[in-house]
Amino acid sequence: MKKLLGIMVLGLLLNVFNLNNTEANTLKIKNRVIKTKGDVFIKWPHKWKYTYAMEYWKPYMIQEVTDKVRFGDTALRFELRSGSCGKTPSGWDDCKNGPYGSERNELTPVDNDSRGFNGNVWHTISWYIEEFRTPLRGHNSIWQIHNDGDWAPMFNTDLTHFGLYWQRRTACNVPKIYKKYNAKGNDGCTIKWKENANVKIMKIDEIFNKWNDVIMNINYTTKDSGYLKMWINGKMVYHYQGPIKPPKGGNGWSNASAMQFGIYRMADSGVHPHTQIQYYDEIRYAKKKCSKLKLEELGYSCKELESQKITIDTIK
Repeated sequence: MKKLLGIMVLGLLLNVFNLNNTEANTLKIKNRVIKTKGDVFIKWPHKWKYTYAMEYWKPYMIQEVTDKVRFGDTALRFELRSGSCGKTPSGWDDCKNGPYGSERNELTPVDNDSRGFNGNVWHTISWYIEEFRTPLRGHNSIWQIHNDGDWAPMFNTDLTHFGLYWQRRTACNVPKIYKKYNAKGNDGCTIKWKENANVKIMKIDEIFNKWNDVIMNINYTTKDSGYLKMWINGKMVYHYQGPIKPPKGGNGWSNASAMQFGIYRMADSGVHPHTQIQYYDEIRYAKKKCSKLKLEELGYSCKELESQKITIDTIK
């Protein structure tokens, strides 16, 4: 009996002090490239880097933690404080981007890796946003489907005081469309084009202070056979059919396309006055088959997900 009691006490202590898990704040960064110790990334095919030059890095910005995880041992904690803008090594200055500047704390694929996704890919991302009371006025992104060059981001999230929107700009990367508008890539691109879309995927009361699981099946191609299907917390919320990647070329631009994530915001007037804290976990990757994601660990069934249907968004 005493031996059993001792084992129970030891187990409780291990749990309290997290001695049986990866210690908190174990993220390391060197030359903008991060290295994690835990299990945030599952089968992910490339490394990640901090957006800005290292002179803007602060240890509180991104931490690997154990106190708030979706599944497994660790998650990533992002903190963005008011006025946290900066420059990339190439010289892009977010402090001067737009009339008031942007604030950003993101992770993007390392450029010199084989980072471009091609063909049928499945990937997931789980996120948790601590609620803040300041009205959401302006752009506020949680994750994006982007590319390596200056083409417009094909998809990005926009967190507003009405809810979470999925913004599609794929039309900005289709030659016959952007030529009609005398635009190319980010130059002249806007979500307001009738060929693009802005779709509400979550209500505002569904977002804060809880883990939300995103599953995406994307066929990365420049052809009309491309598609993006998205499920949030087990429910299909979006289905697009059409080109995903922009054409390669033009000013030497690459069309290597992948996901990036973190906090990226720009206020309508001045900088956001609040600190924003978000957690990310279960960033998984698989080719072709949903089953490779092992979604049963998160409480989902591939068969159930793939049986769902929704109205398809297309370039009109």
